[in-house]
Amino acid sequence: MKKNIIKSSYFYFLTFALLVLFQHDNFAQKAEVERVEPPFWWADMQHENVKLLVQGDNISEATVAIDYPGIQLDEVHKADNPRFLFLDLTISSAAQPGTVEIKFTNGKKKPVVYAYELKAREEGRKAFQGLDQSDVMYLITPDRFANGDPSNDEVESLTEGKNMDFHSGRHGGDLAGISSKTDYIKNLGMTAVWLNPVLENNMKEYSYHGYATTDYYKVDARFGSNEDYKLLTEKFHENDIKMVMDMVFNHCGLEHWWMKDMPYKDWIHHYPDVVITNHAKSAISDPHAAQADIDQNETGWFVSAMPDLNQDNPYMANYLIQNSIWWIEYLGLDGIRMDTHPYNKPEFMKEWAGRVFKEYPDFYLVGETWVNDEATEAYWAYKSPENEHSFNSGLNSITDFPLCFAIHNAFKPEGDVLELYKVISKDFLYDDPSMNKIFADNHDMDRYYHIIGEDLDKFKMAMTFLLTTRGIPQVYYGTEMLMRKYGEHGTLREDFPGGNFVTGERDAFTEKGRTDEENEAFRHIKTLLNWRKESQAIADGHLKHYVPYDNVYVYSQTSQNESFVVLINNNPEAKDLDMTRYREILDGYESGRDILTNQNYNDLTNISIGANESLVLILKSPFKTEMND
Repeated sequence: MKKNIIKSSYFYFLTFALLVLFQHDNFAQKAEVERVEPPFWWADMQHENVKLLVQGDNISEATVAIDYPGIQLDEVHKADNPRFLFLDLTISSAAQPGTVEIKFTNGKKKPVVYAYELKAREEGRKAFQGLDQSDVMYLITPDRFANGDPSNDEVESLTEGKNMDFHSGRHGGDLAGISSKTDYIKNLGMTAVWLNPVLENNMKEYSYHGYATTDYYKVDARFGSNEDYKLLTEKFHENDIKMVMDMVFNHCGLEHWWMKDMPYKDWIHHYPDVVITNHAKSAISDPHAAQADIDQNETGWFVSAMPDLNQDNPYMANYLIQNSIWWIEYLGLDGIRMDTHPYNKPEFMKEWAGRVFKEYPDFYLVGETWVNDEATEAYWAYKSPENEHSFNSGLNSITDFPLCFAIHNAFKPEGDVLELYKVISKDFLYDDPSMNKIFADNHDMDRYYHIIGEDLDKFKMAMTFLLTTRGIPQVYYGTEMLMRKYGEHGTLREDFPGGNFVTGERDAFTEKGRTDEENEAFRHIKTLLNWRKESQAIADGHLKHYVPYDNVYVYSQTSQNESFVVLINNNPEAKDLDMTRYREILDGYESGRDILTNQNYNDLTNISIGANESLVLILKSPFKTEMND
């Protein structure tokens, strides 16, 4: 009797188990694929491993399979959220471009097949130019430069439309507008362009600036499309202009698609709470800093509308790194400017830089390191491989804010050029100061012309210094024609006159559309920029300067085949300079020509320089006439 009961129970359990399995196979929900990122990849990359984010209903219960020569599915990772999987792929050098079928199977349901494209790399993608001291970068806020396509001013799927009456509203500038001004940028003498972010910012307001990303793989439709961005980059390259992309790893926008559907609970720091950063950037380099200060700087939100991304989550970290490489490869970029660099996790950012340079050894990476102290700036700057005792960020360029503020102070009323010397004299802190990005203003500052009291002579001296000292200069759009707004970011990021923002406005892209004062500033900058393109001393020269006396600054740049001397008289009266003190940089030269006026100076023993004037003398020697002409 007992045996029969046990046997009956066994058969009952077996029947129940088979019924459950039968129901599972027959009632399992079919997997759906809503999103795969990166959206495609390339064959023959240096780094063989790619991690795909897959989002969709019932996706976590799916069995995943890939059968493609040269591609191996190493591991499938389930996230906290059952609507996500992460797929680890190895794409070997044997893999050929084509369509990779990724099969997702739930139970006995028919597999869902996702066609993933493996592209061929475009010619030249393995050898990018990068930037160096011979370049000058033109910074553009796309929404405020030129409106080339009014049809995208309003996009139904995006929340904020055009609002010219609001200083921080969208004004309609776009990629088509920038493309239409390529000749202007080239003729001005720029060799590179840095665009403030153009990725989707589907925020309810203040979306024009681009720093609150809501989709890391899509250009904001109010600027254009991914293809428009690529075509603009190609057009720039055809005109010998490099492209630098502005990227944001520290935070995203509160309306990012994943804020409503996060893969992991720790995808965002502190979420759903909002903890604002302490902005204690100096704590990162401070050997005595409290860990609490370091943590809040890194994990705190920049503002309440910009959630802080958790780079300690390895899937988030890899997502960001792959995204940057995807854009480099897709667009053919020459550089990346990384926003709010010291707010990110330093170890992660070093890993990111290493991955980028492994793929593109000559690439340009500049971090926004907003600190007004040379030693703290140097903490983030490039370190040679031999420098084993200092923190190495992996960057090859930083934003030289100490020099920026010195340019402010030197040319304000009652300013002294000694401020410039003080900063440059601390270049011993840097392994390679020639790679520092130098500037007088940018999109987060009052316009430089306003800062120095709208003094044209002071402005011209400042531009002479900026474009002839060490480093990679950056000029903010409109600086060349004396834009002078200040205050709110949305105000100082003013519309470029002639960008077709207002019917009948003057066209400052043309000489006729500028005032006499604006044309004088424009010609000064244009002359310097176009001379720089051919100057060997600018490209690889050695800087030597003298302690300024009586508000006069003298320095030279010398290469094997060229030497020039800069004299800046920051005084309201003319000066007769006895050049005996400067014989060290004049030895072997008997004359010079000022590139700004074309005036020849046949006697270098004594030089007269006007009030608030600068000279850039190309030195000539009877023994080096041919190479200096």
